[in-house]
Amino acid sequence: MTDTFSGEIKVASRIIDHLSSGLYHSPAACLKELVNNSYDADATIVNLFVKPDADRIIIEDNGLGLSRTDFVSHFDRVSESHKRDFTAVTPSGRAPIGKIGIGFIAANEICDVMELYSTKAGSTELLHVSIDFARMREPVAQRRRKDVDIAKADYSGEILEAPKDEHYTKIFLKSVRGEAKDILAGAKPQNRKQLNARSLYGLTPQSVVKRLKDRSLKSWKDFDAYSETMLGIALNVPIRYYDGWIPESLRKKVRDLERIVKGLSFRVSYDGTELGKPTVLESGSAKKFLERFEFSGEHVAAKGYFYAQHGTVRPRELQGLLVRIRHAAVGEYDQSFWGFSPSEASLIQNWVSAEIWADDRLEDAMNIDRRTLREVHPAYVELRGAMHDKLRAVLADARSRLYEAGSAKRRKANLQATRSEMAVLRSELPASVRQRVGSVLSPTGDDPASAAASLLKRYTVVEVYRAVIDVAKDMLSPAQMAEFLRRLSSRLGQR
Repeated sequence: MTDTFSGEIKVASRIIDHLSSGLYHSPAACLKELVNNSYDADATIVNLFVKPDADRIIIEDNGLGLSRTDFVSHFDRVSESHKRDFTAVTPSGRAPIGKIGIGFIAANEICDVMELYSTKAGSTELLHVSIDFARMREPVAQRRRKDVDIAKADYSGEILEAPKDEHYTKIFLKSVRGEAKDILAGAKPQNRKQLNARSLYGLTPQSVVKRLKDRSLKSWKDFDAYSETMLGIALNVPIRYYDGWIPESLRKKVRDLERIVKGLSFRVSYDGTELGKPTVLESGSAKKFLERFEFSGEHVAAKGYFYAQHGTVRPRELQGLLVRIRHAAVGEYDQSFWGFSPSEASLIQNWVSAEIWADDRLEDAMNIDRRTLREVHPAYVELRGAMHDKLRAVLADARSRLYEAGSAKRRKANLQATRSEMAVLRSELPASVRQRVGSVLSPTGDDPASAAASLLKRYTVVEVYRAVIDVAKDMLSPAQMAEFLRRLSSRLGQR
């Protein structure tokens, strides 16, 4: 008789404990989760305030708000999100970004206490809750419960009064800790000595764009931590593109994308500065082009664009591929283009910046950190293949339209410079000599391929010496030849 058995494989609470601790790699990654929560709550405006004197960060929105019942349902147990339980969209028609249910816990990465005030339209109740993350710093043995759950934080709340027509949520991140303290340090006016490109504090959107277009800007890390965090949040959340984010000659090709995000009616303000997507592509006078990407496959559909310019895309954070799902970015730009061969047009790859919006089917491939995708998922594999095919074509176009065209332009410029120098040499000759020489020192013609072959050839000293001697033999007597060679050798030796 065969001995059989069966059972059920479960996910231990310890796993969720690990996944929800240290999940977010930067303050920007933490704060963008809270901003995306406001988006899911149908807010139209989110205000972030960094208060260095009060040692706190404030996030407030005009979204639907929370009741006591909502709070317990959403926050009492990590990893059980209820945003998609009853409908696929919010009351305003938005597809919620949140899915897993651990976004709010991101706050523990940058503060010890999170305080929340929230009220819903039509209710006179104002929910006030204080969440203490000190519990998370305790050993896991002290946080384990008899039902194998693990405690993540303590909270206490009260119900206050609010006007019936108000609806909002205000979150106060108090006792800011770790790397996030650098954000506080940058949230103050700079003195005249500090007024360089290091900070975006207090700037208008137009001034932000101007600094992002600065051709000397190599990386967002050239800014202070406050500004780098600001840009990191803006990259991820569903806000509009800045005016002037792309050369006007290419803008008509992406107007539909601009209209879509503008139609979401979601605005984020950072200490009074309204944010836009920091995808600000500026090539100056360099040649550039943009090609649209449209793909519909068995497992996923996507659309977007590939932008290419002559020269490295700056800042470097915009090099590579950015993927969005439900208008939120999955991590940052991937400079490897999802593992594209680094040997194919390696020089030109950093001339390209691509942004692709994928449909919800790719969401199933997204890892819990919301920064990476599972490379074996069918949707990922299919989209990667299509994207690599498109990138290969874009790189080929960039080689012919930008690189080779640029080389021809440089050859022509060098040819013109050589002609000018030879004209100067000719003008220094005596008039009688110039007449006898004629146009030998003033070559004409516009074909770089033929003219540059002779004028731009790089001659060695030996080659020049041999050519001069060959000509001198036919023109000079032995005595003249000897004196000529003496003077020529002396002159070349001085060089």
